[in-house]
Amino acid sequence: MRKKVLVFGYNEYAKEIIRNFIVDKIDTKVYVIDEISLGAAHNDGINVELVELDDDWLDIGENFDINELICFCSLDDDAQNVFLTISLRAEYENLHIISLATSKNSADKLRLAGANKAIAKLETTANVIVESLEKPGVVEFMNDVLYSHKDLKLAEYIIQNETVLDGSYLHEIDLYKEYNIIILAIADKELEAEFTFTAQGHNHRIDAGDVLVVMGREKDLLAFETEISKAVVPEEKGVK
Repeated sequence: MRKKVLVFGYNEYAKEIIRNFIVDKIDTKVYVIDEISLGAAHNDGINVELVELDDDWLDIGENFDINELICFCSLDDDAQNVFLTISLRAEYENLHIISLATSKNSADKLRLAGANKAIAKLETTANVIVESLEKPGVVEFMNDVLYSHKDLKLAEYIIQNETVLDGSYLHEIDLYKEYNIIILAIADKELEAEFTFTAQGHNHRIDAGDVLVVMGREKDLLAFETEISKAVVPEEKGVK
C-alpha cells in the first residue's frame, strides 16, 4: 500500500514537500494554524484545513491508517513543532513523524519529543529539494530519506589538491549516479567558507580546499571518501 502524507504548515519547505508528493500522486493532506497560511495554500490550489494546536484535529486516526501515514511537522516555530510532535506521539504510537527545526539543538528536542526523524533545516533547503526533483533518480533517494531509512547521514569532505574532484565543475558530476549520494552544498575556500547551495552553484568549479556537504548511506559515504582521496595525475584530468 502506498504511503499517505500529512503536512503541518505552509512555508517554503512545506510547499516543496507537498509539490513533490502531489507530482508523485501520493495522497497528501495539509493542515495550517493561521489564516495567512490558509490563504496562501488556497491561492496555490492546495486542499488545506485550518486547525488549532489542540485536540480537535487528533481524530486523524479515523481518516487514515496510522501504520501507512507519514506526518511532517513543518511549522515555522520550533516550540510549536515540539508541541505538535509531543501531541501526535502521545495519541499515535505508530505514527511516523518527521519534524523540522531551525537548529541542531531544536532537532535534538524534537527527537526527545518523539519524532522518528528530526531535520535541522537550512535556510535554502527548499532549493535543494527543487534541484533534486529535476535530477532523474534523486527523487527515489529523497523518498528513502522520507520513508525512514535510519542509516542516512550528512557528511562534509574537504577536497584535496590533485584528487578526483579537484578542478571539476559542479554541473559535470553526478554523485547520485556514481556514488549513490547527493551533494547539498559547497563551501568555497576563496569566499571565506561561505556555503553555496547546489541549486545556485551549478557552474561552480571545485578546487582544493573547498568543502562538500553531501547526504547518503554510511557505506556509500565511506566509499565516496575513499574515492575522492585518490590522487590523479594532472594530465589525466586535462587542462585545469
